[in-house]
Amino acid sequence: MTQVALALCCLLFSSCIGEDLSGCAETRTQLRVSFSTDTQEEIPGKGPHNVTLYLFDREGYCCELHEFRLEDLEDETLLETGMPAGEYTFVAWVNKDDPYFDVPVFDGYPQVHPRKEAAVLYLDIPQNSIVDYQLPDLFHGALEGQEIGTDGNRVRIPLVLDTNRLSFSVEGLESNADTYEFEVRDNNGAYTFDNGFDACTPFSYMARAAFTGTGGKAGLDASMTILRLAGDRSPAFTFRNRTTGKTLYPSSPAQETNLVRLIQKAYRNSTVDFDRKHRFEITLKYNAQMEAAVSVDGWSVVQDDGDLRP
Repeated sequence: MTQVALALCCLLFSSCIGEDLSGCAETRTQLRVSFSTDTQEEIPGKGPHNVTLYLFDREGYCCELHEFRLEDLEDETLLETGMPAGEYTFVAWVNKDDPYFDVPVFDGYPQVHPRKEAAVLYLDIPQNSIVDYQLPDLFHGALEGQEIGTDGNRVRIPLVLDTNRLSFSVEGLESNADTYEFEVRDNNGAYTFDNGFDACTPFSYMARAAFTGTGGKAGLDASMTILRLAGDRSPAFTFRNRTTGKTLYPSSPAQETNLVRLIQKAYRNSTVDFDRKHRFEITLKYNAQMEAAVSVDGWSVVQDDGDLRP
């Protein structure tokens, strides 16, 4: 399916003054824009998806901005550009919707033309520093050094999913009327337009759960969407009884609380590519002494690095 989106142009050409069009070349051309994804899992491609596409010139200044909607990420979109033939860098953010995300440097656009190196996307973190709601699937895409001619321009931009879906389940607890909560504390709420991490104050992702009934041992389940994980990051994972305030994981000082390390210890015989794997199922199983055994995607977490993975 092809869609037509209106370009928001941010350059004025000095050769076109008043009624004198003699110095104006016809520069409006068409771009056929599409996206590609590389992942180990099924990408949540069905939309609608809101796309913001930025064009930067060779000097790194934004020269156009396009906003359009896709029902499917595989759709091709037809755009009109007022830029002359040349080399451009494309940056796309998909689903950076209000009220979840903001790019403050573009508040003055198109009167102000930000440079790519100054542009940062921020998660709009609540004042209590707790994100306890579902985030949309955020994608980043970039294509550098793309030549645009006068016609026949096809632009295919690779996308990276910048969100992770965590599913939690707990077994072995006595069911009751208390409320429980899973917390991941991180400082991954800001991204450059190269999709690098930028400075961000630590905050918490939170998901709460409760038993559906009381009496006997039953399961406890919750899920959350968090922003990017990476091999060199240190997000802290905690599970607690919110009603009593008691921390249930870690259940001993020796247990791993770094979520990235926890995942890596489960996949200890293989490398986890956090740019291509975005869904993780984390299970806590408690024994009679309230000691938790942890598994990720069915693989047991070996807390002692000297042991072998089962």
